[in-house]
Amino acid sequence: MTLNLARNILTAFILLISTAACKTLMPESVMPSGVAVPAPSAFEDLCKRTPEECMLPMTQETATILKELHEEVKALVIPTEEQGDLWQTVSTPSAGDCEDFALTLRKLLRERLPEFGGAFLMATAYTELAQYHAVLTIETSSGTMVCDIRYAECAPWKAFPYEWHLREVAGQRHWEDIGNHEILAELRSASINTRTGR
Repeated sequence: MTLNLARNILTAFILLISTAACKTLMPESVMPSGVAVPAPSAFEDLCKRTPEECMLPMTQETATILKELHEEVKALVIPTEEQGDLWQTVSTPSAGDCEDFALTLRKLLRERLPEFGGAFLMATAYTELAQYHAVLTIETSSGTMVCDIRYAECAPWKAFPYEWHLREVAGQRHWEDIGNHEILAELRSASINTRTGR
């Protein structure tokens, strides 16, 4: 047996053992969920010094992209009251409602600005007319913006006459409950009465 052949066999054997060891030690593909806690203070300092490291920088360029895509999706989603509750994105002009608008805008923004994909998050709320509603929220260096099928432009979240309920958590299947439960219970009741004609 030549020296090179012996080395190749030894290398293959070591790789085989290493691979087997890695397979037995490898964790699940998704990290476990935990309890919400404040971020480390050094990370908070980083975000204050350089907001673009932590959220979508609200520059003239990103504002223009947001405005263009908002208008594009307004032309794609033709406001229609749905029977049932089917959430979907659209790629051609189609009938849709609030969540279809928000999901389609989220998809296009994530394609256009993939490095900030986690900044584009769905949220639900009750409107001033007690209608359940969905919007797209955007974490930016200027604060949380909301893009809504009901309005011509995106605006800061506090500008909307809504009682907020749930919000998507980036990279997770669970959402956050961000609502005032007493007010939401009243709105749910008003919404049911409106639909049933009571």
